[in-house]
Amino acid sequence: MSLTLTQAKECIKDLGRDGLENLIQERDEEIIVAALECGINPSDIDEAYYGHYRSDEDFAQEMADQIGAISKDVSWPYTCIDWEYAAKELMYDYSESNGHYFRNL
Repeated sequence: MSLTLTQAKECIKDLGRDGLENLIQERDEEIIVAALECGINPSDIDEAYYGHYRSDEDFAQEMADQIGAISKDVSWPYTCIDWEYAAKELMYDYSESNGHYFRNL
């Protein structure tokens, strides 16, 4: 996926030509396009980006693991989490495009 002319102009307006070149060198162009589709300002992409996941549920489970929300010592029934519902709640604060996840800033 490539930047459209409109997207490139938006990036240049926010970052300048050198800033856009640096962003493209630092991030895959697909990530930049996904961020812009989510309404993320080009200057905020690095701060907002959380990675690529197969689904909202996978993203929610990874976030729960990263913040230590689920103890490694627990067993059933505590491991029976409705990840679809957890993802729905989490996605109020995040956006996704083409599998790329961003925190809404």
